[in-house]
Amino acid sequence: MSKARSFHERFPLITMLYRRALTREMALTTGAVLTVLVAIALVVLFIRLLGDVARGELANEAVFSFLGFSLLFFLPVLMTIALFAGVLLPLSRMWRDSEMVIWFNAGLSLTQWMRPVLAFAVPFSLVILLITLVINPWAQTKKIEYRQDLRSRSESSLIAPGMFAESTAGQRVYYVESLNPLTGIVRNVFMQSRIDGQLGLVVAREGSHTEMPDGSRYLVFKDGRRYEGTPGKLDYRIVQFERYWMRLDPVPVTGKETGIRQAPLNELLADKTPPARAELLWRVGVPVSALILAVMAIPLSFVNTRARRSYGLMTALLLYFVYNNLLSLTQAWVAQDKLNPWGGMVASHLVMLFAVAALFWLRTRQFAPRGRRA
Repeated sequence: MSKARSFHERFPLITMLYRRALTREMALTTGAVLTVLVAIALVVLFIRLLGDVARGELANEAVFSFLGFSLLFFLPVLMTIALFAGVLLPLSRMWRDSEMVIWFNAGLSLTQWMRPVLAFAVPFSLVILLITLVINPWAQTKKIEYRQDLRSRSESSLIAPGMFAESTAGQRVYYVESLNPLTGIVRNVFMQSRIDGQLGLVVAREGSHTEMPDGSRYLVFKDGRRYEGTPGKLDYRIVQFERYWMRLDPVPVTGKETGIRQAPLNELLADKTPPARAELLWRVGVPVSALILAVMAIPLSFVNTRARRSYGLMTALLLYFVYNNLLSLTQAWVAQDKLNPWGGMVASHLVMLFAVAALFWLRTRQFAPRGRRA
């Protein structure tokens, strides 16, 4: 501690410069990595949601809303990876450019890099904690409420081009050849309905969904025919129309979907069941892991210019996956009541803290002569 104080007292301007430069570079790198990760996640989630729309499991109008909900759910993990890379990459660059050697010769030890790293990582981890504890449960609740609202509106929200879609009550079957997502107009519509044992078929050139000012909803078919009759009899009636209106009654939704992921923090703390404790472990564990990984990136950033540069990055990637799997494993064991909740809270973090201490000891021993001159 006395060596650290003497260095900062002798070179206050140098101390301020290296902290500002490192913080600025970490912020830029973290922002760039997070932007790339979010862009990749958006593409993957969007393709997955389009698949749900094609199968008729999701309404077209809900794609972008569900895209936001899904991205928010994965955002803490993406932010953790971005923070880890945002600390690791700038420090690795400083090793490759021999800047770290200059700082060591000036009297700055490896452990003293923890102060600027923690000053940057702690606020970042607090944002992750806010998302996992407060924002994500609220967002997941709103997602379920929105899904139930879509189900209660009408079966028209499940109509997908090229697929047969059955209404919730099983009284209607729809098929449309194509859909214009901008106007909501469908082409070449087929609908079969069965009401009081009477079969009805509607074939139309196009159709659309209309909502009246009083909130009632209708399917409007244009330029088509309706066939009505009883199966097994020949008394079918054919009606040709220019416009055919069919009212859609709201579908009642029974019960409300609830789960541990949607539970607010106060309910989660009051719940003593293993699944609730496992969910709390995960919500707290992600921001804690982000902080530990940021500190771990300091010794991991060492680059031997005579060796392959990818070794450090491969080790960092391996340690991240090990840490993430440890969190998932302890969460599963706590949820299955195989592990004490408090033990699960600290087990994986203690293992990684031991790894951090071992890496710092290894690097400090490797540069012991410079540390003594500091």
